[in-house]
This record gives sequence, structure tokens and C-alpha cells, in this order.
Amino acid sequence: MKIPIEQIFPDPDLPRPTGPNVRRENSRSVRSKRDPVVLSTDNGYLLLAGERKLTAAREAGEITVECTVKETVSPQERWELSLSEQYHSSIVPAMTLGRAFMEYRDTHEVTQQELARRTGITPGTIHHYESLIRTLDPSLGEKVNSGELTFKEARSIADIEDYTRQREIAQPFIEGRLSSVHVERIVGRAKTANTLTIEEIIQEVVNGKRVLERDPDPSPILRPAKPVEADTQLIENAVLKIAGELDALQLQVIPEYRRLKLISSLRILDSRLKSALVNLNGGMAATSAVPQQMSSTQISV
Repeated sequence: MKIPIEQIFPDPDLPRPTGPNVRRENSRSVRSKRDPVVLSTDNGYLLLAGERKLTAAREAGEITVECTVKETVSPQERWELSLSEQYHSSIVPAMTLGRAFMEYRDTHEVTQQELARRTGITPGTIHHYESLIRTLDPSLGEKVNSGELTFKEARSIADIEDYTRQREIAQPFIEGRLSSVHVERIVGRAKTANTLTIEEIIQEVVNGKRVLERDPDPSPILRPAKPVEADTQLIENAVLKIAGELDALQLQVIPEYRRLKLISSLRILDSRLKSALVNLNGGMAATSAVPQQMSSTQISV
């Protein structure tokens, strides 16, 4: 439906561009051909999504623009449209968008795949943005928001587990010494070449000079550890406390990404508990077997 441009007004709740911290992957949003989505109101049409196409039409001197018109919209649907608009128009920093994805999924308890279906953003893209929040050094997150580090650079660097290594890789990109085209190869090499410095890896990737990896430091001689006596009272108190927390856990709704981590921790705990029970039950059996053997000997005598 074609709507007069002068009757369309912006959504005051939608974040606005604030300067240099806007994401630097705008070419995708410029190419976007999505029709604006508007909400019909008594005063005109509230723009929910598609500001770039509306702006392009206005700058081209168009009087009307093709829109998708909604008579009503729920708060949840409006939130989904807002997330889609923030992504496609690049109007907010990547770190802010990653948190917005996670906040929506926590609130509505949906998977990345379901959020993708509702917003038209691919699951992989949502995963990349959320990974910035979960695994990227927070100090580098600030560099992403300031525009010193691109989203492409940050999402690759976030695959490195060690924060120090992350910062070393990021520094030449922040300083402008390296182009983003090198980041994936540098990160890939850094994952496998633990004995090489980042500068050596950069020289190898950029200049094509293979650097021989050094032998890792020899492992220290391990001496038998002195047996440690377990604090049974501490164990009893900890088990009772955990049992109470697990009881309370059954009454809660756990977000997906936290639930997966919790499952992993509980499996480790389950393994340790089973091992401890086997040892304790074995000890009891051995203890009870001794008097039986003595009794049998006494009878034979």
C-alpha cells in the first residue's frame, strides 16, 4: 500500500544513530529492499521498520512509498520489528545489539533459531552478536562500540579463549596497521600455533613467511602429591547447600544459554558423586568383610 511520505513519522522508542559508534557494515543495510512497516494511528502512520528505504524515497523526491500497514501490533511484535530494524539499519553498536538479542531471548525464552524466524535475521548472525557479549574481552567490546574495532574483526577474535591473546590480535587492527581481510587467517593460525607470538603470526599471514613453531617448554617433573585428607564436614555442609539450591532450581525458568552451562556443571558433579559413592560403599564393604573372616577362622579353630 502506498502511503504519503509526509504522513509517516518515526518511532520515538527506536534507538537513533549517535555518531562514530554506529556499526561499520552499512553496505548491507543500504542494499536492503524491505518495504517500511508502519502502524496506522489517528495522527498518521508510525514507522516501525524500514527507515532507510523511506529516507531514500524522500531524498529521491518521491511523494509516496510502498509500505506494509498494520492496524494493530503487540508489544512483543513491536520489539521484534525493532530488533530487525536495529540490525538492518545499523543504527546501534554491535555490542548493544548483542545484548538486545540476549535480553529478548531471556524474556521470551526462545532459541536463536526462533528469534531468527521472527526477525528475518539468520541464526548464525544472532549467534555472532551474542558471542561478543559472552566471550569477547570487555575492553575490546568498548573498542567495538567506539568504532575502533569492526564487527567482523571482533566476532573472529572472540573465538580465541584467552583475553590476553585477544587483545594482542586486536591491537594492530585498532591501530589501523592491518585490514580486516587478514583477521580470520590470523585467528585461525593463533588457535593452532600456541608457541608463536602474534607478531610472528602476522608476519606469516601477511608476508607469507612461514615461521617454525618452537618446542613447548618441557613439562616440569611431577612428584607424587602428598595425600590430602578430605574435610568431611565441609563436604556435608556443601552438599546440603547444593541440595537446597537444586530444589529451588526446579521452580525457576532458566535462559537457554545459562541452562546449557548449568547442565554441563551438574554432569561433572554427577560424575564426582558417583565416584565418591563407589569408593565409600567399597570402603564399607571392606570394613564389614574383616570381622566375618575373623569369625570364620575362630569357628574353624
